[in-house]
Amino acid sequence: MSLLKTLAGAVLSSAGGQTGLAAIVMQNPKLMQAMMGLLSKDSPIGGLPGLVSNFQSAGLGDTVASWLGGGANQPVSGDDVHMALGGDVINQLAAQAKMSPADTSAALSQALPAMIDKLSPKGAAGALDMGQVQSMLGGFLKGRL
Repeated sequence: MSLLKTLAGAVLSSAGGQTGLAAIVMQNPKLMQAMMGLLSKDSPIGGLPGLVSNFQSAGLGDTVASWLGGGANQPVSGDDVHMALGGDVINQLAAQAKMSPADTSAALSQALPAMIDKLSPKGAAGALDMGQVQSMLGGFLKGRL
């Protein structure tokens, strides 16, 4: 099993299962790869801190704060993800994953809360390069596989 599929499976299982559109991420490693690129500091939105800022600017500050904190992650809709990230970013991710923008937003709404939660173990959204994103998610997976 590839690293990206393994990461997708762990993130999705911690997000509450692999049903519906969330299963698309499991079946589409390109989407997981695009998401990991989005979270790295070299992404067009500024990595994890930029993503958090975008959600805060879209009026979803409490939601994204729950992903950073130690408690339960609040859910987010695909429309909310689209609003926070913007059409250009969603369209770019959709093209990379060969999915529709609506399916991409919906899949991200299932996977981003768990990914951000795992990438911010101390509740802070620091800038991470791609290697750090992979390493942190890989460390989380150790012992879960």
